[in-house]
Amino acid sequence: MPAPKLKPLSEQVIVITGATSGIGLATARMAADRGAAVVIAARNEDALNALAAEIRAKGGRAEPVVTDVADMAQVEAISAAAITAFGGFDSWCNNAGVAIFGSLEDVPLEDQRRLFDVNYWGIVHGTLVAARHLKGKGGAIVNTGSVLSDRSMALQGPYSASKFAIKGVTEAFRTEFLAEGYPISVTLIKPGPIDTPYMEHARNLLGTTGTRNPPPSYHPRVVARAILYACEHQVRDLVVGAGGLAVSAIGRLAPKLTDLIMSKIAKPSQSSNEPGRAERRDNLYDAREDLAETSSLSGPPPRRTSFLLEAQMNPLGPAGIMVGAAALLAGAAFGMYTLRRSKPLPERFADRARRGIGSLGSEVRRGIGSLGHEARHGIGSLGHEASRIAGRAVGYAEKEARPYLRSARKEGGRFADRASRYAASTYDDARERGSDLYDEARSRGRSFYKSARGGSEDLYDDARDRGWSLFKRGRDTAEDARDTGWSLFGRARDRGEDAYEDARDTGWSLFGRARHEAERQRRYAAKRGEGLLDRIANALRG
Repeated sequence: MPAPKLKPLSEQVIVITGATSGIGLATARMAADRGAAVVIAARNEDALNALAAEIRAKGGRAEPVVTDVADMAQVEAISAAAITAFGGFDSWCNNAGVAIFGSLEDVPLEDQRRLFDVNYWGIVHGTLVAARHLKGKGGAIVNTGSVLSDRSMALQGPYSASKFAIKGVTEAFRTEFLAEGYPISVTLIKPGPIDTPYMEHARNLLGTTGTRNPPPSYHPRVVARAILYACEHQVRDLVVGAGGLAVSAIGRLAPKLTDLIMSKIAKPSQSSNEPGRAERRDNLYDAREDLAETSSLSGPPPRRTSFLLEAQMNPLGPAGIMVGAAALLAGAAFGMYTLRRSKPLPERFADRARRGIGSLGSEVRRGIGSLGHEARHGIGSLGHEASRIAGRAVGYAEKEARPYLRSARKEGGRFADRASRYAASTYDDARERGSDLYDEARSRGRSFYKSARGGSEDLYDDARDRGWSLFKRGRDTAEDARDTGWSLFGRARDRGEDAYEDARDTGWSLFGRARHEAERQRRYAAKRGEGLLDRIANALRG
């Protein structure tokens, strides 16, 4: 089989199902930020379009496809859309999933079938469609499974069973692709508890107000890093979170003890009095509120790094070297411890039996030899026979002791392996706790900084608002004064014009009256003059 040639992320077209929430949303955003073109698929059309617009606004390339992965025809439409928009795809990430919290007796069979239609058949549909396109050109198929594929979680029975099925079918696909010579890398991502809207989206049949993840939980962007790493590198499995891995390991080493612990902590560790956002509740059959990477539930902040994941992605880096060094130190410490201790009880019994039987055989040989020496003339044959029987007895005793010796050695080896794994687990826990303390300190520092910055910004905003308020009040006062002045000027002008018009009208009236009176007096004077002239004329004639 030719080795798959996986392109750098910036040159890839990546298909991501379940892309509008949690791990899928974080993966889509991270892939777009790193230069990949993304074909995003989910049931929520509004959320898909909003996510595509968000990616394009940042200069990225995105093609939304409304899809229910339980339907093979709709999954085939994703491939067709990728070919139409970008000419094909290079990696296919099967991430869509739904969940149910509740005992198997309480979960209706139709709900369990619906969960398998999405979780299991969705991955089968996606892998079959992706393989048709990639088997000729090469690429990567990345399936999101769970650590619950190694150890089932009580009260998440159908979900755990679907993850067991996903692990099985992923291994089967990988083996068959290898046999056919397809240049396809098939990777199973196995996250532990992740802080996504998973708990709010799940159908809750626990009889409690809400659900939650058993701690410790990780940020979905940690899983997104693992998924995108698998798009660029051929890797079989990647486990995210040492806590989930520890549960898987304990389940293998002490299954009965794990059953007992699970039966006691399953409900209190997964139930909550906090319901979360009602708009997100129960997306088993229909899409609910999306576009959130993390849940709205309270609690410790999710871890943003996984030392275990870093060691898997870079074995020769600091994380891988530290894990390897820790394993070597643990093995050396256990070896020194076992060398300084007495041998295990079965081995001590075997040694004692061997020494006792050997001593008895020697004594028998010496006794029979002495007897043969003293009676060699009469009973030589009897001494020879007795010596032979004694040798057989010694051989038989040593043969019977060997299984106990082998068993003791095997028990010692198993105990050494357990101690080594326990030391590695303890180291992981210590490292994770240190990482948690660092993350918490960093978060608190950022919180204090944001609080201080927020307070300064609030003071600045208050001062600016007050300055603007005083400026506006002054400006309003000036405008009021200006308006009042203009009003008084207008009134004065109006009054002046009225007085002028009144004076003019009065003047014209007086002028008219004077002119009329003058005209009347002129006529009167003329008339009297004419009368005087007539009287003078008459007097002269007489």
